Parts: sequence; C-alpha cells; structure tokens
Amino acid sequence: MKRFNLLLSLLMAASFVSGQTTLQGIVVDASSHSPISFVSVSVKGSHSGFFDGSTTDANGRYSVANLPADTFVVTLSANDYIEYSKTIVGYADESIVNLDFELTAKATALGEVSVEAAKSQMRFELDKKIFDVAASAISAGSSASDILQNIPSVEVSADGAISLRGSESVEIWLNGRPAGLTAENRSQILEQFPAESIDRIEIITNPSSKYSPEGTAGIINIVLRQGRKAGYYGSLQASLNNKLGYNISANINYSSDKLDLFASVGYGRRVRNSTHVIDRSSLAGDSVIGNLKSKQLTYGNEHSLFTRIGGVYHLSATDDVSLSAFGMFGRQGDSTSVVQHSDIGKRFGSRRLTYENSNRNGGNITLGYRHLFSDKADIDISADYNQWGADGTTDFNELRSYYIDPDDIADSVSSIYERQKIGLVNKTISFKADYTNKFSDLHRIEAGASGYSNIEKAPSDIFSGTSPNNMTRNILLSNEYSYIRSVAAVYFNYAGKWRNFNYQAGLRGEYTHTSMIATDYALTEKHYYDLFPALFINYNWTKTNQLQLNYTRRISRPNGWQLNPFKNISDSKNIRFGNPNLDPEYSNSFELNYIKTLGKHSVSVSGYFRNTDNVIQRISYLYSDIMYNTSDNITSSVSSGTEIVLKNSIAKFLNITTTANIYYYHLNGFDYLVPATGYHLVGQSQSNVSWNVRMMAQAVLPAGFTLQLNGGYNAPRVVSQGKTDADFSIDFGLRKSLGNFIFMLNAKDIFDSRQRIVTTTADNFTQRSVMRRGKREITLSVTYSFGNMKQNNNKRRTNNNDTSNGDYQILDTGID
Repeated sequence: MKRFNLLLSLLMAASFVSGQTTLQGIVVDASSHSPISFVSVSVKGSHSGFFDGSTTDANGRYSVANLPADTFVVTLSANDYIEYSKTIVGYADESIVNLDFELTAKATALGEVSVEAAKSQMRFELDKKIFDVAASAISAGSSASDILQNIPSVEVSADGAISLRGSESVEIWLNGRPAGLTAENRSQILEQFPAESIDRIEIITNPSSKYSPEGTAGIINIVLRQGRKAGYYGSLQASLNNKLGYNISANINYSSDKLDLFASVGYGRRVRNSTHVIDRSSLAGDSVIGNLKSKQLTYGNEHSLFTRIGGVYHLSATDDVSLSAFGMFGRQGDSTSVVQHSDIGKRFGSRRLTYENSNRNGGNITLGYRHLFSDKADIDISADYNQWGADGTTDFNELRSYYIDPDDIADSVSSIYERQKIGLVNKTISFKADYTNKFSDLHRIEAGASGYSNIEKAPSDIFSGTSPNNMTRNILLSNEYSYIRSVAAVYFNYAGKWRNFNYQAGLRGEYTHTSMIATDYALTEKHYYDLFPALFINYNWTKTNQLQLNYTRRISRPNGWQLNPFKNISDSKNIRFGNPNLDPEYSNSFELNYIKTLGKHSVSVSGYFRNTDNVIQRISYLYSDIMYNTSDNITSSVSSGTEIVLKNSIAKFLNITTTANIYYYHLNGFDYLVPATGYHLVGQSQSNVSWNVRMMAQAVLPAGFTLQLNGGYNAPRVVSQGKTDADFSIDFGLRKSLGNFIFMLNAKDIFDSRQRIVTTTADNFTQRSVMRRGKREITLSVTYSFGNMKQNNNKRRTNNNDTSNGDYQILDTGID
C-alpha cells in the first residue's frame, strides 16, 4: 500500500511538472437555460492538496487555472439554487477542459404541494441590471410600455416619455440593436409591443466603446423570447381586461443540432383614455392679469397585430447563419375634446373636437453570420433593415364664443374646421462587424466597425375652412420635412488582468453627417467627428466582494420631432414645433459600482456622476395669448446620485427586491432670445435633490399560488422652467399553475394614482399641467403550454465569448 501511494505521488508530481489544466465552462439555469452570474465554483483536489475557485461572470462563465492531474470535487453554490457537487478526473494531456453545469432552483414543500421557491425577478451584474419579464405575474396582457413602468430607475411619464435615472436621453434597443426605435416613435411602438413576446429587460447605464455611445443616460435593451431547448414546444395565451381590451397570442419553437426555429403571432385591442388639464395665469410683474383654463379628454381605441419569425442554421461546428424578422401592424382611432375658458384680453370660451384615425406599421429584419476561429476567437457580422411609419387623418372642429357682458351672452361665435393629413416614414439600414480574440488567459482584444443610415420623411398637409365642405389647403401651415442621418464608426478595446485587477480600455471614433430640409427652410447640413474613450477597472478582493470604476463619453443627437419646424396645431392655444438648428448633447459619465453577497442577501451600490454640455431643453413662452413650445441647446447640467439595490430572501417562500435612487441635478441658467419677437426668456439656475424607490415582492403561497406586488414612488424634481410633483403607483399580480395551464390575475395602478403634474414659470406667466394616461386596469389571462422539450445533446463547439440573443457582455473584461 505504501508503495502504491508513493507511486501515485510520483505520478502526480510528474504530471504537475509536465503540464497543468484550466477547467472552464458555463453555468446555466436548468429550467430557462439562461446563464447564472455570481455562482461560486470551488475545486478541491483529492490527493494533491490543490484548492482554488472562481465566480461566474455576467454570462455565467467560470475558469479555474493550473489544475494538476488529480481527482477533483467541483462544488457550485448560488443564491436561490440548490448546491451541486461533481467529482471529475484531471486531464494531464489537455491544457483546457470545458465543463458546463446546470443548477436547479430551490424548492420547498408547503402542505402537500411541492412548489418552487420564490425567485427574484431581478438580478444585477456589474454591467447591467436584468428584469425577468417571463417570470412576472404582472406582465400578462401588458405592453412593453407597461412593463417599463415597473423597472427600477426607469420612468414612463403620462405622455409616454421614457427616462432613465431622471434623463430622457436614453436609447431603447431590441435584442442588442437599435431596431429603428427613436424618441418620436418608441412610445407608440412599445405600446403595441406585447409583453408575452419579451424574455427580459436589461438596464445598461455605462456601455463600453464596443457599443453605440448614443443616449447620455444609457441603454434599455429589450430581449425577445427565443427557444433554447431541444425539441418542439410552444404556448397559447389569451387575456381580457376590465376596459374590454384583449390579447390573443401563440408561439412555437423548434430546436435541433442543425436548426433552431421560432415563430409567434398575437392580436390585441387596447383602450387608452387620458386627461390633460391646464391652468395658466398671465402676469404683469407680480400681478395676475388673466387666466386660461383648459381640459382635454381623449378616448383611444387601438387594434394591433404582432408577428415574429426567425431561425439559426448551424452550417458546421464553427459557423452559424441566422435570419429573423418581426412586424407590427396597428390601427388607432382617437376622439379628443378640448374645452377652454379665458379672460385674457377679450373673454372667450371654446370647444375643440378632434377625431384621429391612423395606421401605425413597422418591422425589422436581421441577417447574421458568425464564425468561430477557435475557442477564444470569433467574428460576428450582421445587417439590419428597419422601417416604421404612420399615416392618417385628423379632423378638428373648434367652436369659439366671445363675451362682452357679465351675463355670458355671446357677442360673436365663430366655427373653424381643419383637417391634417400626415405620412411619417422612418427607414434605417445598418451593418456591423465585431471581432473578439481572447489570445491568452490574461489578455483580450475586441475590434470592429459599424454604420447606419436613417431617413425620416414627415409630410403634413393642413386644410381649413368654415365648414367641412369648403376646406382648402392652408399653405402657411402645411409642411414637407425630410431628415437624413448617417453615422460610421470603428472601435478597439483591450482587456487584461493583473493580480486582483481586471481592466479594459477602449476608444471609439464616429463620423456623423446630417441633412434636413423643410418647407420655408433651406437645406441644412452638418458634418462632425467624435472620439469616445471608455475605461473600466474591476477589483476583486474576495470572491463575494467586487468593486468597479468606469468612465465613458457619450452623445445624444437631436431626433426628428425636435428638429422638425412644423407647428402642431392640435391645441390652438398650445402649439409645439421643433428647432432645425439643434446640436448634439455631450456628456462625461463616471460610475463606481460595488456588489456584496451575504448569504441569502445581496446588495449593489452604484455611485454615478454625469456632466452634460449643450443640454437640449424644452422652451415654453407666451406670445399673443398662445403658448409656444420648442427645444434649444440652452445650457449645461450636472447630475450625480447613488443607486442601491437590496435583494432579500426573507424566507424560502418570500423574495423582496428594493431599489432606491437618490440623485442631485443642477441645471445652469440661460438667456434665450425668442425668434422674431426680440423677447428674452431668462431662466434661473436650478438645483434639486430628488429620489425614487421601487419595491418588488414575490411570495409563494399554499396550493401553488404565487403573489406579486410592485410599488414605486417618485419624489418632486426640477425641469427646465419649473418642476414636476411627486407621484406613486402600486401593481398587483396573482399566478397559479395547474398542469400545462397558467392562470394570472393582475391589477395595474391599484389606487388610480399614476399622473404627471408639471409647473412651468416665466416672466409673464405661470402654468400648472396635470396629465393622466389610463386608469386602473384589471386583467385575467390564461396560458397553455405544450411540446416535447428534451435535453439538448448538441456538441457544437462554443466560444468563451458567446452571447446569444442579445445577452451580451459589456463591462466584463472576459479575463478570469
């Protein structure tokens, strides 16, 4: 026996000298097959005394180097998952051994029913925060816009504007690509987008130079569902709400060693009612010289069809070709009434009726090719085409009465009829190529090029008259508008590791060309070059303590509606128009992130600072008793804050995630010359400390029920020329699984409290605006799942940097 042990020791020593092995792989969820980050992986040798470990990164990857030949016990542990151990034999003749693992979510018994433990819908990583839409009981029968209202750090205002950490300068992506969503169309598109087609939403506040620097606040990436399990499977879903809105959808997936296919289709009706109340006082010094009160009621009814299809063909073990497309086809009818009373100048009262019918159609098609040169190097090439459009007719009828005596006897009555025809078309074609090479365990490079060209056309014809039968084209209000933006970019990133430090430095260069032409405006062209550096430093002093510092430079280019000089006359006393002379905003963004795991509890703390030049702000001024609203580069701003995320497993059946964001915002003063009036609008410097909090609680109840509560509160905050009031909302969801069926009941905005109140001030007026979009909504839905899902035995070669379906890495250096 002693001789045997001596011989074994000599063999171990010989193999240790001759070569050592790196054990690496990916850890995924056994149910969803999605990567799991922050899994503790420990490796212990049975004879050599070797002991080391690793923690999985944002894509579930781990790596443990310098393993001698031995028999090892590999143990994996993570919050919300059952600990797993596996015994393996070291390979003396292989430098790299790939070994993937699946972890199963913890389960607990309640009564006689075995149920899955309460699992957090949100997981956070150093580069992004991920919200699991598929697991949400509140998402049934909802739209993408509804889901965003429950995402921490994201706000959706009553008029549909989306902001991140208090800034509307945010990009919205689909599957890691812009997909043609702009600030002017994304509100309508996301309202048509069914939540059933969404897998998760990623919040990325400081992307690396590999990705577009557009959006000073960051990126919201919506990742659509796509099959990952072998076999065929799918689901059917139907939902109905108390407003008689409904949604019917179906999806199917097929996956094999050579081919992955998916398809989905959905049809729905949405009812959206809104109110907008304005109370404006005209001033002469400190004295009020008149008041205007306006109340707008809108009843909206929209029907939409959503369809998506695509697939991936595995040409070989190293080559994939993918093709996917989706489309949305909607028709919307709105009926709006605006009632106004004013004693400014000559007293009057008016009633304006608006009927709008429009078609909103659009879609995206993506072609991709990927080649793996080795386990550490690959190239990813893709091309996209996006087109979104809206065409329709809006009829206005305004009846105005003027009064000259206190008995409200009309002195004169006038009736005005107007018709507006629009035809918005937005087309984008884009291309990108990304090369990655992790040429050693300590070094990695990324390089690539991309470009896109966006064309937007927005013709508008206005007809007016005293009756519907004698309207003629109003050439003073009609408009032809065309805008083209082309951007070409190249980038290079280098990532490395030194001791406990991971670092990444990158530089992105972009060339931008824009041209704009509109009625009564000559062709306006701009050319400019920009450099966008990025730096990331990670420090891991223990396996459960990670610290990261990063810096990026970002840009926010003005979009079409901000540039279009056409005057929107839907409210004759509140006119909106764009500014074709706008320049981009530029910002420098710094972040310090820390993540700590304490048993069943985790905390993430992010501190951020951002200074922005050429701030694009909305300008409002009163002229001839009419409020005009436009935009301009008027000033600079500074914002900073702290974001704290707490994940607590109070018990096996209860999981609570709390997010608090405390931020400071300072907007410098400005002196704005109102065009063609000689009037100077002076804005004072404004500072504000504000905060918001979100809480998501999920509990597993007896009899297989799951309860979910989401709540949020936004404190008051400053805007250009004023401030917004505080607001809050609470949503509720209940979920029950029964065989292949899932039943869900949810209620959005339980207390009917979601609204936006804005106070705007200037030298000659003060105004209070209250907007409410929709009311309490209760939805019942049922889902039926089918298929023959089975374990995927595909042995295709994979790359360490593999990120499928938009689940890409950004801040992670990839150096283990």
